Amino acid sequence: MSASKYHALLLSRYACAWLALIFCAASLGADADQIDDYVAKQLKQNNIPGLSLAVVKNGKVIKAKGYGLANLEWNLPATPDTAYQLASVSKQFTATAVMLLVEDGKLQLSDRITKYFPELPSAWSNITVRHLLTMTSGIKDYLNIVPPEEWRKDFTHERILQIMIDAPLDFAAGEKWSYSNSNYVLLAMLIQRLSGKPYDKFLAERVWEPLQMTATRRDNPFDVIPNRAALYDWKTNHFENIDFLNPTLWNNGDGGLLSTATDLARWDAALYTERVLKKASLQQMWSPTRLNNGQESEYGFGWGMGRVRGHRLVGHGGGRPGTSTQISRFPDDGVTVIVLINGRGNANGMAQRVAGHYIPGLTLDSVKPRKDPNPELSQQLRKCLVELAEKKDSEMLTPEFRKNFTNSKRRFAALQNDIKGLKSFAFIVNDDAGQLKRLDVPIARLSSYKLETTDGPRFYTFALTSDQKVGWIEATD
Repeated sequence: MSASKYHALLLSRYACAWLALIFCAASLGADADQIDDYVAKQLKQNNIPGLSLAVVKNGKVIKAKGYGLANLEWNLPATPDTAYQLASVSKQFTATAVMLLVEDGKLQLSDRITKYFPELPSAWSNITVRHLLTMTSGIKDYLNIVPPEEWRKDFTHERILQIMIDAPLDFAAGEKWSYSNSNYVLLAMLIQRLSGKPYDKFLAERVWEPLQMTATRRDNPFDVIPNRAALYDWKTNHFENIDFLNPTLWNNGDGGLLSTATDLARWDAALYTERVLKKASLQQMWSPTRLNNGQESEYGFGWGMGRVRGHRLVGHGGGRPGTSTQISRFPDDGVTVIVLINGRGNANGMAQRVAGHYIPGLTLDSVKPRKDPNPELSQQLRKCLVELAEKKDSEMLTPEFRKNFTNSKRRFAALQNDIKGLKSFAFIVNDDAGQLKRLDVPIARLSSYKLETTDGPRFYTFALTSDQKVGWIEATD
């Protein structure tokens, strides 16, 4: 390329970037709404560097926007076309690749995985492809086995597989549901063995290119990737770049894909059609899993399922150092919300709150308060919150949640702030918990309350066991 052409191209790129910044600035003034105000508050309160959001209605984008910064060092704003590390949102694409192979006649969901991995031990002989997809295999999570000091080292598929094999199964296939990234690493290996291509190359040919998802790809920190967000962690009072995570360990089908809010909106639109998979295949992916004892798990093939105040939800989140992501689809309402963050954050809670802007009665701020059926319990829950904020033990907590909560400085600091400014504590509604578990403890009911604080209203939902113990607490604006 000649020098004159190079300079012309450079000027063109600067001009495009400048116009994009002007457009973003104009939209902030002309298009500001309650969602913008809510997201801006979340960024400030939760030390979120940058966020991209898309709202899709019946396959058409009705809102797409970036907030904060994709790169703090260069002061570059986040946009709908900023590329984020998806973490576990990647699993739905790995599951899609498996279902394409099923439709191609290359395998069946009932196939035992030892058919394709003869090197596996005999104890794994009852594990099927379906067990891997539904997280019911009993295989331990390899990320819980590899110590953090080895996360920078190079790994091969053979070494990762050996790490899994060396660990005994947690339970017999189909006996329980337990989230384990190992399942999806094995599925990515299976895709390669059957197609002769790495799982991401297979997906590029069969899914991303046909859907014009031009920014979606496997992440590699050594590649030059346009619009990739830098990943950050908040340390006490400042941001830091995250520690290096070797892609040979972390980016193997269980996570590791990059995408944008724009591309995921295209993906959502395709899920209303048969452009990628047949409707029968999608229906299988979005159906609960029946365990050996006849009970159901609300996890399909790379998608979680549930209901939020009567509204069917199909979605998945992702989280790893420097990333929090969520795609939440409310198919009966035709609404999907995509939230991508390049730091810590509650992408799931934010997606649900944004969805409530378009689906009346979905979120707690739009629910008309009911009469409190148990004022005594409400007072006990209020006392429980105060005790937690004062670092006192509460007899209402399950042992599992007590241990989990003490490990989260961020949640503790937020609770202290809410209790410090607490003005009132009022019951809103009880919701059926269905098959919900928190920290592997069955939940019987969800009880929600509105707290008026000096910083404005806050909503707390208590996940209660059958004996009125608190198994989890979720707080939202």
